[in-house]
Amino acid sequence: MTRDYGFWEGQRLYYEGWSGRYISNMLFHATPLAFGHFGFVKIMPVLMIGLLFHSFYLMIGEFIPTNRGNKLVLTAAFMSLYIAETASIIDNFFWYTSVFIFPISVSYWMYLVAVLIRYYAPQYRSLHNGIALLCATLVFFIVGSNEVVMLMILAFLGLVWLYLLLFEKRFDKFITMLGIVAVLCAYFLVIKAPGNQVRMQGGALSGNIVLALTKAIKSTLKDGFHWVVYSPLIPMTILLSAWYQKFVPSTKSGLFKTNLLYVMASLGILLVLMFFAIHYGNPDGVPDRVKNAIYIFFLVGWFYLILCGLNQYPQLLSLPLHKILFVLVFTAASIFSWSRSTNLRIMYADILSGNAKGYDEEMTLRYKQIQESKSDTIYVAPLKHTPKTLYFDEIKSNQDHLWNKCYATYFKKKVIVLKD
Repeated sequence: MTRDYGFWEGQRLYYEGWSGRYISNMLFHATPLAFGHFGFVKIMPVLMIGLLFHSFYLMIGEFIPTNRGNKLVLTAAFMSLYIAETASIIDNFFWYTSVFIFPISVSYWMYLVAVLIRYYAPQYRSLHNGIALLCATLVFFIVGSNEVVMLMILAFLGLVWLYLLLFEKRFDKFITMLGIVAVLCAYFLVIKAPGNQVRMQGGALSGNIVLALTKAIKSTLKDGFHWVVYSPLIPMTILLSAWYQKFVPSTKSGLFKTNLLYVMASLGILLVLMFFAIHYGNPDGVPDRVKNAIYIFFLVGWFYLILCGLNQYPQLLSLPLHKILFVLVFTAASIFSWSRSTNLRIMYADILSGNAKGYDEEMTLRYKQIQESKSDTIYVAPLKHTPKTLYFDEIKSNQDHLWNKCYATYFKKKVIVLKD
């Protein structure tokens, strides 16, 4: 679209004909792929991992007052926990369409949390106007990324606003302003977008809110149970709790004085809403790319609850980090849980078996064949290597399949088809 119609015109066509995700549309059309730079596909996963790591790091640093080395270790542990149990590695880092919709929107949200905390911190009082503008910009970006996180940010700001009103007895003008920005962007730029009207035709569950909500509650309970029980979450939580009590000084920050029941209820509401958004718009279930994003919100909410508990009930949760046996047992439990991670096993298998290397070599040869061919009709050999962490789908032997048409259009060919 960018190559054939230009950057702005491509976005307009997409916005009016398919999707109201104005930020995702912008990122799609700003791609170096439009100029034939295939190498960006290999750079993109590294950029995405870096962005997630940095947003984790910045947010963790605002919550936990500790040195840079400790923050780096905590961020690495958090990232490892996320990668180990994320629903799909390829959707998170390698499938172009998914990367610039879901994981990037989660990074925007983590940056928003970090700068929101700084807005209320006394040492940043002189930067209020700049931080406020940055917060509003991040809300604008979040709303324009995808509908699932758009609904989440509306609810998130609403729940924060309600907490301040109920428990701190104050009407927060700044959160109110951000909420207004989110509502206006959501309604006028996404919901009312011509492309959004086209996209939603026939996709919803016939307006059946009750059925979608029921499915959302079931998904929250089912996936929440899996994330807690079938992952390294429990032993990692115990180790973090012990480490936090030993190395982090007690803080008087109001961040951890929040009502625990309200926080638990809010986390449940946010998870259900995100599952609801996808169930209502997609009767086929929850795609892995969406579940990836929801899992991050679950992790952040889970550890925020733990930190609140550690600050409000330090004696009740006191753990003996100084005892070698305690550390060894829960470290072993964490390693054992990680060893059961399907994602880690698949990634190492793809690398060690040579499957990933073989795939790269086959695709490189295919691109060379297509680009050097003078014919409008090209037959390419089926792939022998299909690594699960890199391979999303393949063109077909049917030249009228959508993937084939996309392939042919991109390479300016009439037909590109798989050999039988």
